[in-house]
Amino acid sequence: MNLNLPILHKLSTCKSILIAGAGGGFDVFSGLPIYFELERRGLDVHLANLSFSDIAGLNDGEQLTDTLVGVSADLEIFTDYFPEYYLSQWFLEERNEYITIWCFEKTGARPLIKNYRALVEHLGIDAILLVDGGIDSLMFGDEPEPGTMLEDSLSVLAVDEMRTLKFRGLACLGLGIEHEVGYAHLFENIAQLTKDNGFRGVSSLSKAMPCYESYERAVMYAFEQQPSYPSVICSSVISAVRGEYGDYHLVKRTEESILNISPLMPIYWFFDLKAVARRNVLLPQLRLTFTIDEAWRVMQKVRGDLVLRKTPPFPLP
Repeated sequence: MNLNLPILHKLSTCKSILIAGAGGGFDVFSGLPIYFELERRGLDVHLANLSFSDIAGLNDGEQLTDTLVGVSADLEIFTDYFPEYYLSQWFLEERNEYITIWCFEKTGARPLIKNYRALVEHLGIDAILLVDGGIDSLMFGDEPEPGTMLEDSLSVLAVDEMRTLKFRGLACLGLGIEHEVGYAHLFENIAQLTKDNGFRGVSSLSKAMPCYESYERAVMYAFEQQPSYPSVICSSVISAVRGEYGDYHLVKRTEESILNISPLMPIYWFFDLKAVARRNVLLPQLRLTFTIDEAWRVMQKVRGDLVLRKTPPFPLP
């Protein structure tokens, strides 16, 4: 069984595709099933991530700019948290493949835009699919409960600036995992994006898919290498694919919280990135930021000046 991608007809005409984690951490892992499916079809695919690791302190790696580093399995690291590095190790140990995971340092918009342009030129990229582990990249910014949308918004902004590309898309995996998101507004936003012709369809992971099997092995390998820092998103998706339901905990990290594992979590939601960017009210003010702290202050000011939306009726019982 293969992953049925509603954007495949767009990507199949592209020469070099970048799958990039939008919000940091394990987001690049959420793009792995798509990566494996595209690779199976013979397409040239690369991986990148907005990194929460200390890439500024690296003495090696393939450094394209001072805030963009290519990480591979032969890197010498001195940190407990580095999912991108462990992913490159897994590729070497499991698949005998020496690949580079490109890591963007957490910055404001201007350096991130510069870094995406550098990577597009370096790899000859003509398509970018941002992948969000979670769904707060679909928040517009005027919701009372927008989740942790800053990093996702900066990634959306940066990729939206890559206007010469043949394809720019957004995929979200893990609906229902993030407790800090207002889901009534999420569904309202998806409805608006659908009205804007920005919704591209869905597809779901299942145990029978080779691309999912490889994803699960990669995630569990990373969990073993950094046991203090498993991903709540990835562990919840794996739990849901395995058929778990409700307050089930795959990893100890989540045991003190209440989880709501459900069959919604393994579903990918695909969107036109330009449509998402157009609806995000934060982007015009974030565009001129240079540091992540500056971007945070700008976001707080913009939201402080907004009249936040009232919660619409929730469409589910």
